[in-house]
Amino acid sequence: MISNQKQSHSDLLYLNQALSPWQSNIMQGNYAFEQGALLEARDKYLLAKTLADHLLQQFLYAQINNNVIHAIEHCIPALVVASHNLADTYIAMQQPENACKWLCEVHLTLCSLIEHAHYDIQKVSKHHYTKTSSELVSFARRYHFLPELIEQVNFCLCSQSTTNNQLH
Repeated sequence: MISNQKQSHSDLLYLNQALSPWQSNIMQGNYAFEQGALLEARDKYLLAKTLADHLLQQFLYAQINNNVIHAIEHCIPALVVASHNLADTYIAMQQPENACKWLCEVHLTLCSLIEHAHYDIQKVSKHHYTKTSSELVSFARRYHFLPELIEQVNFCLCSQSTTNNQLH
């Protein structure tokens, strides 16, 4: 029993170390955003998103066990947070097309993860899928006067059969 606890502790330590650069970039991005340094914030959030995406892909291709599931359960929200922060930065930069791109990308990633064979991965993906759906709807309401973006949002919202509502 002690060896399992050590293994779990070392795996948790690995996960914390693996997510540490993500967290650092998110915090630096948040600070830059608050200071109005939007280009720096964008770069930090993009790096955080890339790190979270890379970690998620690594764990998705690993042999599934409780530690891998635990890691994926942390990587998914990290990816969502980084993507949403990136989108918020593009909105602040008055670039809604780029914001839409990142909101749609993370939403479509969650759509594919909902189809994962493992129940726990499906569950955490569905939880965040609901959040990204709400974010897309809010985005569409804000930019209702840009039909090309509404079309992209509709495509994303219709990609999963559980939500088939279109915005007009």
